[in-house]
Amino acid sequence: MCRKPLFFLSVFILTIVMVLPSGGANAQCFGSLSIAPGFFEFDYLVRLGVHFGGAEDIPADIICSRSRMPGEEIIEFPVWFYNVHEGVSYLLFGVESNDTIVGFTPGSCINIYHESSTMDNGIFQYNLKLTTCQPLCGPGLAGHVLVKPAEGSEMTWLNLIINRVTGRMYAIDSYNNEHHMFSPHHGGYVGSSYLYTCQQPICEEPNLPVVELDATAGYGLAVKLTWISGEGNTTVIRARSDSHFPTGPGDGRLVVEMPGSPGMHQYFYDTAAPQGSIIYYKAFSLTKDASGQVINDSFVECAATDTTFTHGFIATEESSWGAIKKKTIR
Repeated sequence: MCRKPLFFLSVFILTIVMVLPSGGANAQCFGSLSIAPGFFEFDYLVRLGVHFGGAEDIPADIICSRSRMPGEEIIEFPVWFYNVHEGVSYLLFGVESNDTIVGFTPGSCINIYHESSTMDNGIFQYNLKLTTCQPLCGPGLAGHVLVKPAEGSEMTWLNLIINRVTGRMYAIDSYNNEHHMFSPHHGGYVGSSYLYTCQQPICEEPNLPVVELDATAGYGLAVKLTWISGEGNTTVIRARSDSHFPTGPGDGRLVVEMPGSPGMHQYFYDTAAPQGSIIYYKAFSLTKDASGQVINDSFVECAATDTTFTHGFIATEESSWGAIKKKTIR
């Protein structure tokens, strides 16, 4: 869940609404569709993934396939959402499979708002609208799609698709902004090899995110920031104090821009923080060339955001004036 859910009343829903020209080497993609990063901010592209590993492997290494277990009558495909940093309250998407989809088991704190199934040319389709009990941060387990293999079937695949009822996959936050969503690996499979569902993205993915960002207000009118750098060669931290997180690496007050290598533990003291307010910090792991031009942005998870309240006190050491006054000179 969110690290500080008091400040998050976000609503997320997940969409592909248009095709834009390729943005070059840094473009995001959905299947064969290239989405220009200059139009959509990297950190607001929400992902879904069939992932048989743990949350710590997302988005570093999505495991979207495995062999079938002996006697396995129902296959459970785990569906994760990630690159979500301000909480998700509503998920809208669909799935399809070559075998029969018999249901969906939601993850912790997730409920099924609406579900329906259809069939198209022998392909089973399942449409889902999910709600959460409170805003959830990524990466998080949306739930498991339950598939019953046909008798004698050697391979079962599952694709993540738009909701066929609404024709959309999209996310809406608490500020009424829509956020696009896609699955970089399309889906997953169990059994023999099937390249389509587990192919690598056709476009370059963003850098892995900054993690363990921590903002601690201290005495001396400063906020101490600590973090572990992401995949890029530069960490940029931005801040806002209007109840909104920065929307990208160019939004909000620039707190620090610090070079580093992946996995490096770093810190900085924000001495320009406004006092008596809640400050919303967000960290980005950017790759810059020799001229300082940004050539790749980064994922942003909840571990790359934090808030703190600045109280404006100045540290002082108390002196015992009474003891000084009692001292007499002879």
